[in-house]
Amino acid sequence: MADPQAINIMLLSGDYAKIQAAAMLTTVAASYGKPVRVFVSMEALPAFHRDPEIASSITQGSVARTLVQQGVESYLELFRQSKELGPVTLYACSLVMDVYHWTLGDLVDLFDDTLGVAGFLAKVEGESTYTL
Repeated sequence: MADPQAINIMLLSGDYAKIQAAAMLTTVAASYGKPVRVFVSMEALPAFHRDPEIASSITQGSVARTLVQQGVESYLELFRQSKELGPVTLYACSLVMDVYHWTLGDLVDLFDDTLGVAGFLAKVEGESTYTL
């Protein structure tokens, strides 16, 4: 059954600013008790790799570089906080995982499971879904 309070995010971009924005939205929504599901796929998934060289391959524009330089909490820290604040579930895209031969053990410890696009769309059917 669709939850009108739920927020669902398809995080596809490898742009630091979009990943950071998704983390901020997730944290605020979780602080209000809204259920949030985040599906991380395509160019965004490498940003969550445990290997810093792979994770740093994402694009950083001028605002993102300034945020990092000023020590603003990173998207990883925000996603961790959001999971403590409310019902937040993160899914790693099974297709990207297969392409790179990654397992959940290769990613930071934020993910609840792997899921394909069809599986994610089935879970969020009838609910608001945003793409970044």
